[in-house]
Amino acid sequence: MGRLSMTVMAAVLCTYLFFRWLPPLEPFSLAQFLTGLLFSPLRTWLAFACFLLGAAANGALIRTVIIGSGRLLFGRRFRVGEWLMSMAALSHFYWAFRFHWQTAALFFVFSFFYGMMTLRERRLTEGGRL
Repeated sequence: MGRLSMTVMAAVLCTYLFFRWLPPLEPFSLAQFLTGLLFSPLRTWLAFACFLLGAAANGALIRTVIIGSGRLLFGRRFRVGEWLMSMAALSHFYWAFRFHWQTAALFFVFSFFYGMMTLRERRLTEGGRL
């Protein structure tokens, strides 16, 4: 549970900081974006770093939810507390979608695909076959 709680904190914090440090998006202007990147590069690069870390942390949570749901459907044993905590932690996407839905959708898609890639890799290494 310690690693899961750290993953939850990283996911929520990185999602918040990504949206907080992201340059203004409405209305999007390439000149304004490049000016922001030029005059405050640390803020923009930190937003990009939070995007990558947040996508990885959210991907791990999504992987945990999918594995738990699959085990629940097939009647196999799983960790209920870990599954519920991961589902509850993913509720921060509600806030993200309320803030800016296009960016949140992109963030969720990257997180989802990262979670699916790690799920597939984990399955291959556990059983050694497809």
